[in-house]
Amino acid sequence: MGFISFNENYYRRKLEEYENKLLSDADIREAKQLLKVLDDLADEGYTNLNDRMEADFSCLTRLRAVLRRRGEIPFPIDHERLSDTVYGKNEYELRELIGDLVEEAEDHSRVSPNPFLEEIHRYCDWIGYEEDTAYVFLLRDAFLPYVFFRSRGRDNIHPWLISRRFLEDITETKDADDDIRLPLYEALESGHIQFGDYSAYCGERILPVLNGHPKLKTILLELLRPIEQDRILVIESGYMGTIPMMLRALDGRVDFRLFTTAPFLYETYRDRIFCRKYEDLRRFETLYSQDLFMRYSSYRGGKFYVNASADGSVKEKAVSEIAGMMR
Repeated sequence: MGFISFNENYYRRKLEEYENKLLSDADIREAKQLLKVLDDLADEGYTNLNDRMEADFSCLTRLRAVLRRRGEIPFPIDHERLSDTVYGKNEYELRELIGDLVEEAEDHSRVSPNPFLEEIHRYCDWIGYEEDTAYVFLLRDAFLPYVFFRSRGRDNIHPWLISRRFLEDITETKDADDDIRLPLYEALESGHIQFGDYSAYCGERILPVLNGHPKLKTILLELLRPIEQDRILVIESGYMGTIPMMLRALDGRVDFRLFTTAPFLYETYRDRIFCRKYEDLRRFETLYSQDLFMRYSSYRGGKFYVNASADGSVKEKAVSEIAGMMR
């Protein structure tokens, strides 16, 4: 069981369904979203799954044919394509850098015209705020939601840069996140759809992975332990929810909120997602401030450090997005 087998079985089953019944508008939308999942993987440079499923059962060709027969076209890759950037060698402590950016944005004359910022505003309003809850924002993808909460004087908010680079750095293992994510696919493949069963299954299998990386486990517990609130809400953009599920395996206080997720997790995460619009996920993740301006550099002394883009235009666009979230 795992990533490849789950996706192959899921897409085979869905294709047989689409090709052998009269499709509703909801079916067509789902088919478009499932194709978008694969197109997004290719857009990010991950082509192994697509290549294998196309070779094994013409998955992408058949999905596109399903849409074509209904006169539909796939969801476009409509986010702004961000070019690569060069990062400076200087390290900045994450909270200090955010403070400097927020201060600069307060007097910034230009607010980003990107209309998707309004959707992120709505996502933040949906999350809400309760005094007895701690809010952990997973950067880079939840950087702007963190700015939204910070600019409104919220307490008990924590920006944590637990990214793929962080996991590889701490574990000294390439693609360490794949081992943590594997139980999520195994849970779905085993039929654990309702969140309670799904969460218990994942937790039991994530913990041994963390036990195999004691340094990572220690750091995560050191981040979680000082939080005094009875509830911890982890905020991120979405898709699989790998990091929130990892933190939940370590601390029963953890729950989470995602902007969206993949169609095969809509039911499982239904109370934890803002919308069922997977097609908008890359628009969320490819904003300058969240995708390009900073990257993880190191973790030491209980603090995250980052490198910043050396491109002044990238910083200008990032600050204009921050200004937009503070309005």
